[in-house]
Amino acid sequence: MDLTVRQHIDTLETRLRNLNAEFMDETDSDRRNHLEAEIRAAESALAHFRSALELEKALTLKSP
Repeated sequence: MDLTVRQHIDTLETRLRNLNAEFMDETDSDRRNHLEAEIRAAESALAHFRSALELEKALTLKSP
């Protein structure tokens, strides 16, 4: 599946919103720990994709 960087960011932002909502409603500590780990992973991936998007923008501006 070929997705643009922006599409990956949109997907991760949606996933992160859903995980945070689920985390806030969860009362089981084991499940909350699992959700917290998933949230950290999604945030990390999102940071990488945002960096890639910024790099892509910078390279586009430098192109002749």
